[in-house]
Amino acid sequence: MFWIELAIVLAIIFLGVRKGGTFLAFAGGIGMLIMTFVLHVKPSDPPITVILIMIAVICAASTMQACGGLDFLVMIAEKILRKNPKMITVLAPIVSYVFTFMCGTGHIVYSLLPVINEISIDTGVRPERPISASVISSQQAITACPISAATVAILAFMAESPYTGVNIFTLLFVCIPATLIGVVAAALAVIKKGKELADDPEFQRRVAAGQIIKSAEKQKEEKEVSKEAKASVTIFLTAMVGIVLLGAVKALVPTLSDGSKLPLTTVIEIFMLVAAAVMVLVTKLDSNKVLDQPVFRTGMFAVILAFGLCWLVNTFIGDQASFITDNMSALTNQYPWIYILAVFIVGAITTSQSSTTMIMVPIGIALGLPANIIVAGWIACSSNYFIPASGQCVAALAFDSAGTTKIGKFVINHSYMIPGLVCTVVSVTVAMLLGAFVF
Repeated sequence: MFWIELAIVLAIIFLGVRKGGTFLAFAGGIGMLIMTFVLHVKPSDPPITVILIMIAVICAASTMQACGGLDFLVMIAEKILRKNPKMITVLAPIVSYVFTFMCGTGHIVYSLLPVINEISIDTGVRPERPISASVISSQQAITACPISAATVAILAFMAESPYTGVNIFTLLFVCIPATLIGVVAAALAVIKKGKELADDPEFQRRVAAGQIIKSAEKQKEEKEVSKEAKASVTIFLTAMVGIVLLGAVKALVPTLSDGSKLPLTTVIEIFMLVAAAVMVLVTKLDSNKVLDQPVFRTGMFAVILAFGLCWLVNTFIGDQASFITDNMSALTNQYPWIYILAVFIVGAITTSQSSTTMIMVPIGIALGLPANIIVAGWIACSSNYFIPASGQCVAALAFDSAGTTKIGKFVINHSYMIPGLVCTVVSVTVAMLLGAFVF
C-alpha cells in the first residue's frame, strides 16, 4: 500500500507542477479524493498552524508594501550599491540577501535587478556576475528569514514534533550564518566568470546598435520618501525583533491560566496581525489596498499550497508512518545525503521553498533524522535555480540589458548554475556542522 500511495502523491505533484500555478494546490484535492474514497485512508488534519502563521505574516508584509515600505527599502539598497560600485559583484548579493531577510519574500529582487544591471554597466563589470549571484542570494535568504513562509512552516512542524531544541532562535542561529556564508561563496565563485564586459561581443553589438544607455545619460527623478513608508518599515521590523526576542528569552513569554507558556507560533500570529493593524492606524491607510499588493497575491498562493498539497502529503505520512520509520530511517540515518538530495530535487521541481518545506520536513521528522540533518536538508530547498523556470531566473534575463545573463541550449547550462550549486553546498555543509553543536 505504501508504494501505491507514494505513486499517487508523486503523480499529483508531477501533474500540479506541469499545469502550474495554483493548480498544484487544487490537485491535492484530487489526491485526497483518491486516498479517502478509493483507498479508504484516514485523512490527517490540514497544517492549520502553518496556514494561520502564513496569513498573519502576509497581512503584515502586504500592509507594509501598501504603505510604500518596500519602495523605501529599495531606495536604501540603491544608495548602498551606488556608493560602492566596484564591489557590486559581492555587495549586490549581500544587499539582496538582507532585503529578502527583512521582507520575507525573494520577489523584492525584481526591484533591485535594474539597479544592479545599471551600476554594473557603468562600472564596466559583467552584469551576469552580480545578477546571477543576487538571484541565488534572494532565494537562499528565504531559509534564514524568521517570517518567510518556508521558515514559518518548518517552525510549526518542529513545534509539534519531539525536536524541542529547534525553535526560532536556534534555527536562525544556524541558518543565518550558514546561508550568508553560502551567499558570499557564491559571489566569489562568479567574480571572474565569463569575458570582461569590454570584451563581450554581444555587449559590443548592443552598444553599436545604440541599445545601451549609460545612467549618466538618463534623466533621474529623486523620489520623496513618505513618513508613512518609513513608519511601516519601523513597525514591521519592530514586530520581527519582538518575535525573535520572545523566541530567545522564554521568561518574556506570558504564562497562561493553565500554567503553560504561550506557544511561539501563536506569538508570531499575534505580533504580525498587530503590526498590520498599527500600520493601518498610524498611516491612515485604506486597508482594502492590502488585497491588491503583489506580496499578498504571492503569499496567498503559499497558503493555498499549504492547504491542498500539504494536506495530501500529511495524510500519506500519517497513514504510512510505521512503514517509513521501519524501512527507511536506518538508510537515511546512515546516509543523510539521500534526504538532503531528495529535498534539493523536490525544490528544483516545485520551484517553491514553502511547498518543498511542507512536503519534505514532515518526512524528515517521520524518519527520525537528527535535527541538524533536517535543517541542513531544509536549506537545500532553495534549488529553484536548477531548472531556471522560476520568476526570478526568468526576470533577470530581461533585466540584463547587456545580454550576459543567459540560459544555454541544454537548459541546465545557465548563468545561475555555478553560484547556485556553490551556495547550496556551502550553506548545507555549514548548517550541518553548526547544527550538530546547536541542536
